[in-house]
Amino acid sequence: MILSTLLVLASVPAVSPNTLSEVPEVGVPFACGRIHTVSQGHDTGSHKHNDTYAWDFRMSEGTPIVAAKDGVVRMSRGDSTEGGCDEKYAPQANYVVISHADGLETQYLHFSAVVVTPGEQVKQGQLIGFSGATGWSCGPHLHFKVARQVGRGWNNPSIPARIVGYGDPVRDTRVAAPLCRESRDSMVASQDRGRAGEAVVALSPAEEAQQSASGVPPGAKAVLDSLSEPPAQGGEGLRKPVLPRSVSETASARETR
Repeated sequence: MILSTLLVLASVPAVSPNTLSEVPEVGVPFACGRIHTVSQGHDTGSHKHNDTYAWDFRMSEGTPIVAAKDGVVRMSRGDSTEGGCDEKYAPQANYVVISHADGLETQYLHFSAVVVTPGEQVKQGQLIGFSGATGWSCGPHLHFKVARQVGRGWNNPSIPARIVGYGDPVRDTRVAAPLCRESRDSMVASQDRGRAGEAVVALSPAEEAQQSASGVPPGAKAVLDSLSEPPAQGGEGLRKPVLPRSVSETASARETR
């Protein structure tokens, strides 16, 4: 009896004590000095199937989005100007997919403009584009997830992940990006607060509206103007900087996908 019990126990796979530490951890995917609220977390609302472990961050159009981890841009698209609160718009999303050395990738959706191209190496915190509402989107926001690269498409299945300093933030969690440490970081951030040694301060609704009124945040136009004609998967490329579409206050307040 004792021998058979030992054999049964030996056949049960051991649970690694490091299971939690094996969950990948990535940085905050928006520019330094910014604070944005999670509007949808893991396995809630429309986050099912391939997007089960995705996060949505509520933000105005033109917010600078950065790489959450070092890697190489595997796919990008920045030529779409279409979007709406209907699944039929899903294929129209502008996106960036970055491959990482650990066999994983990060996906960023709904851009108004993209400033990186496939094959480009990027560093964590590097500008990759500006938020928008292209694709299946009920208002401007960033859709972000960590995925396992099992296919060649841009929507691989998401996996559980953590954001540095926040773990798995749920809906209504306010997430703050690190303070801006260098002048070049401040240039692409959509506000000049949150510099080294200063407290991070969230933008007021009035400031958000003022900064998005011109289409892109300070520093964005210079970056876009420096691009001649970056290729974009599935389209003709971004020939000229295109101002993001205006979205009503009502739409931006609604739940976003």
